[in-house]
Amino acid sequence: MIVWIKRKKLFVPDSRTLVFALIIVATLLRFILIYFNWPATNSDEGNMGVLARHVAYNGEWPIFFYGLPYLGPVEGYLAAPLFHLFGPSVFVLRLALLPFYPLFLICMYYLTRRLYNQNFALFIVLLLCVGSNETIFRQLIAVGEYPETIFFAAFINLSAVWLVQTAPLIEKHQRTSWRRSLVYGLLGIMIGVAIWVDMIILPVVGTALLLLLLFCRKELWSKSGISLVLGMIIGAFPLVIYNATAPFSQNSLIELYNLHLSNGTQPHTFLQQILGTIGISIPDVINFNPICIQDVATLVSGKQTACAVAQFSWGIGYLVVYGIALVTTALVVWRTWSQTGHWRQIESVEQRMVMIRDCCRLMLLVSAAGTILAFVTSPNPATVPAPTSRYLTCLLIAFPAVLWPLWCAIQRPAKILQWRSLAARSARWASVGALSLLLVMSGIGTFRTFQDIPAAQSFYTAQNDMVQHLLAIGATRFYTEYWTCNRLIFQSKEKLICSSLDEHLKPGFDRYIPYRRAVRATRSPAYVFPKDSAQRVIMDAQFQTRYQTQGYQREEFQDYVIYYVPR
Repeated sequence: MIVWIKRKKLFVPDSRTLVFALIIVATLLRFILIYFNWPATNSDEGNMGVLARHVAYNGEWPIFFYGLPYLGPVEGYLAAPLFHLFGPSVFVLRLALLPFYPLFLICMYYLTRRLYNQNFALFIVLLLCVGSNETIFRQLIAVGEYPETIFFAAFINLSAVWLVQTAPLIEKHQRTSWRRSLVYGLLGIMIGVAIWVDMIILPVVGTALLLLLLFCRKELWSKSGISLVLGMIIGAFPLVIYNATAPFSQNSLIELYNLHLSNGTQPHTFLQQILGTIGISIPDVINFNPICIQDVATLVSGKQTACAVAQFSWGIGYLVVYGIALVTTALVVWRTWSQTGHWRQIESVEQRMVMIRDCCRLMLLVSAAGTILAFVTSPNPATVPAPTSRYLTCLLIAFPAVLWPLWCAIQRPAKILQWRSLAARSARWASVGALSLLLVMSGIGTFRTFQDIPAAQSFYTAQNDMVQHLLAIGATRFYTEYWTCNRLIFQSKEKLICSSLDEHLKPGFDRYIPYRRAVRATRSPAYVFPKDSAQRVIMDAQFQTRYQTQGYQREEFQDYVIYYVPR
């Protein structure tokens, strides 16, 4: 506990002061990370940086992230003004996203305090201030969706909870105040923007709207409902315009369905989808670290038994605690609902508030169930469970509802009979152990993240040296693989232009097609591939046969091989 001396009196800051101190410290730590170029950038982030440059300097207004017609590029639009002030860089690109993190924590604090209590809200904020390497990675990197999505999810839940909890208090007025209509409109805008940014937030949006339908039905048929709908249309306006003009085969819902079935060409079973979700994806998003097994085949092979047991235990432990929270909350809601038939039949306002609070808690758990169900029914957890665990990021919003039974076991042990007391003490210490383990594991993940700063700095320096070398030798137009291309384009401020080739030297995934045209129009483009890539092996084999008498050049620089091929 932080204490200080003033006028010979001992002062202890209240919970709210501690919360905001934690938020400031956690935000400052993340600022330090991005200042020292952690995490190492990649081509997805380079693509967002290029998009922000085009918005800032070329006057472009893209509706979607280049190459992905289902992600709204809010991050690029936020970074564009900062590019004018500080110049384009990875640090400035991430700096534009940093405010989302403290806003997320503030929303989670007030959401938890409204549904539970202030001390538990303090614990939740403390838990969210730390995190594993992957959790912090998703909070900082500008790849199109995750820093803003968790904020949108927290804000949507907080707004919906405030609206339904204050509904019984305004019933006697029979009219909705302008402030409530304003909140409905702001909520609608946030929902629209969130859906445009990424549709993984749909379970959160669905449960929030269900809450409003249950407890604010009269308001939804008034000006407040109109304000909500108009806000959603305004927030999702780019998405509305796109769907109104695009062919039906490219409709956003069709794209969402195709995305849901992506990576489904590899042979897999539904059992593998379940195993990947429990043993890899859920531990990855719930701060288990380090994730030592990242594919289902290794997970079930028995080659890394200790790691597999640890990861499975973490995932199963989360599901067990989640199941306890879901069952107990649902039983409380069902008992009250079955006794009254309808929440408006409860005469006491205080009892209505308790009923609404329990339903809000249940909706948090239902949104988490929807997120897990949408994920486990796709091929992703069987084929690429670790990279796609980011689709479960909204599980963080349900942390208060999931961990509440553990917190209650600590706060209120039974003391009636001896066997109950013994069981309560056991449950209490088990809960203390589980919450402590989660907090300690998250803290260790944060410590390990800061240990990775030197490696990220080295990567940034090496990438800058690569850019300068390619500019010095005049290789400004070249072919390379996807994970090299876009980050070099952005790092060089588009002085370097490249096009990607797949593992068979066929045209790869070029997010911005004009770059491909520019490279194809070059008389003698270079080829730049990592030494450990399949493309490098094929190029070496071809150079020994096709180009051995044509004066080709081969140069090694850092971990790359650069080829010059006559036209």
